[in-house]
Amino acid sequence: MNIQDKANILYKNCKNLSPYYLDNNIDIKNIDEAYLIQDAFIDLKKKDINGNIGGWKVALTNPEMQKLVNVDTPAEGAILKPLIYKNNVSLQLCDYCHLGAEAEIALKIHKDIPSKINGFNNKEEILPYLKEVMVALEIVDDRNYAAKGTFGSLIAQNSMNHGCVIGDAVEIDLMNLDLLEGELLVSDVLFGKGTGKNVLQHPLNSVLYLINNLLKRGRNIFAGDIVLTGSISTTCWPEKGDNVKAKIDKLGSVSFNVF
Repeated sequence: MNIQDKANILYKNCKNLSPYYLDNNIDIKNIDEAYLIQDAFIDLKKKDINGNIGGWKVALTNPEMQKLVNVDTPAEGAILKPLIYKNNVSLQLCDYCHLGAEAEIALKIHKDIPSKINGFNNKEEILPYLKEVMVALEIVDDRNYAAKGTFGSLIAQNSMNHGCVIGDAVEIDLMNLDLLEGELLVSDVLFGKGTGKNVLQHPLNSVLYLINNLLKRGRNIFAGDIVLTGSISTTCWPEKGDNVKAKIDKLGSVSFNVF
């Protein structure tokens, strides 16, 4: 089974909302292969929903989540433009196998990042390429994988991203993003809370990881691209009739409704 065959099966299973165990016949040899499958997966999705990449998400930014798949590094996935929603969007539960949501700090790339550089050494070096920050809700679908997934399977299916809800962009001191406090609420009940420090000790560390890894993969990062830096708290799994809201200091709030 070649890279494209594996991507075809994974994409079909995701699109058909098939349970995770139908992926068991897909052997992902290593992380490099997982990202090659992801590239093919993204191409299939771009054609299917007629949309280009509008940003990226960083997964596994919390040590506890990394332990679930036995790794000590994050992963990334693409966010397609048609799946970047405005505040208070309504989502249909039947469009997902197992709908989840995460409260996140998002940043917008301010200037195209040169593709011929070897990467950045620290978060201070990426500051000229960043400017605006937003509160966000990432929309995920783990197809009930939970702890049964592997690092390779997570990466290969685009880190399980199914879009995001983005708030209004603001300009604040990006070096203080680790101090921001936020909450995740489900139908006005507090589900989880955390700070920017929960994201690799600082959300800019998440952006630094993403940029460097995408450059290694030969990917370009453009002005206007959105970066979801990682969840500040645990993932919630809303049900029909729920309202999911993320609130973060100085950034405001965003929400979506499930029907």
